[in-house]
Amino acid sequence: MRHLFNSRAEVLRLSGELIAGTPTLSWPKTTDIVDPVLGVPGELMCRLDLNYVRPGKDQPMPVVAGRAPDRIGVLFYTVTGNVKAGDRVRMLSGPVTGTFEIRVIPDPAVGFSAAHHMEVQVVEVAAPPAGMFPSATPEDIP
Repeated sequence: MRHLFNSRAEVLRLSGELIAGTPTLSWPKTTDIVDPVLGVPGELMCRLDLNYVRPGKDQPMPVVAGRAPDRIGVLFYTVTGNVKAGDRVRMLSGPVTGTFEIRVIPDPAVGFSAAHHMEVQVVEVAAPPAGMFPSATPEDIP
């Protein structure tokens, strides 16, 4: 299935630290090797299929009035235990752009004797521009 992976992505994991007594949350790239073939820490080759919902497994997104519907899809990648629920995936190259959140535990797709690949439902998140304070306007940025 690896020959179908047409995107490269980085896996982001929530990290918290105290800076001058203020708790600060950030999404740095994980240092784990998440793709054993690629071998780059925090990056993996994958396939993101938007608007595909696996029957009986994925939850449809609720309809919310007054805004565009969420982009949802299924992420396919090589078997690894280093991608976890709560991680975010930022697409680096390929036909799909954006940042997507993994909200559920990834499922192994089992072949005849072992796991063939991993599948997980992802939901696009609105990611603020990097290095921008939440209350700042884009004009305030140097």
